[in-house]
Amino acid sequence: MSNEPVEIKVTLSEKVPVPTALSTLGLDPDHGSPMQIWFLEDETPGIRTKLPLLAAGIVIRLRSSHSKDDSTIKLRPCRRTQLIPKWSTSSPDGKKYRLEQDWAGQRRTLAASAVHQLAPGLIEDVTSNGNDLCTLFNDHQQQFLEDCADLRIAFAGLTPLGPVNAAKWKNITVGDFDSEVDAERWTFGSVDFLELSIRAERDAGKHQRRFEEAIRAQGLSFSLEQAPKTSQILTELSTAHNADR
Repeated sequence: MSNEPVEIKVTLSEKVPVPTALSTLGLDPDHGSPMQIWFLEDETPGIRTKLPLLAAGIVIRLRSSHSKDDSTIKLRPCRRTQLIPKWSTSSPDGKKYRLEQDWAGQRRTLAASAVHQLAPGLIEDVTSNGNDLCTLFNDHQQQFLEDCADLRIAFAGLTPLGPVNAAKWKNITVGDFDSEVDAERWTFGSVDFLELSIRAERDAGKHQRRFEEAIRAQGLSFSLEQAPKTSQILTELSTAHNADR
């Protein structure tokens, strides 16, 4: 039995427009913490597999807010057999490197993430001016890719896709659910969705059931076959990028 913490996510159904869901939850759309998010993918023309990094379970994300920028290299879904002993446990504070379970509806995956804090504004400088993408990642992250990823990746060959406009509300209340809940909204093109999430250190199954029941009690719906929001948004980003060529 795994001992990793579990992040439990619920992406609300498109049947309820996001502004309506925000109102139901008592959230002001103008008072979420704003972010911009980019993803790096291989957009080489003519390759056989679209979104080859995503297909190989590799997500490379850049995230920028008013207070900080960061880069993340994530393997998800991750196989334990990918992780050599050096990468088999989280770093002591869980900030530099972390292993966690990612649950959404009936989907259960393991995620391994190497994160690097960046100087504010650096992501915009790189993505706007075509500067070297390598400057956004440290040796620790690059070693993680080299040791554990199923693909060899040269950052210079990747394309930044985005930005996705996002907003986050932390520690919100959902009915009588008594644990901290975060809400995150992503918008790009025709995509607009709201995800609610909690973290559980133990008894994740019980927490998930109570969390989902609390959401339904607010009149909000969702599918038990939750599609990962990263794959949804990357498909939209790639389509937009190729349409602009």
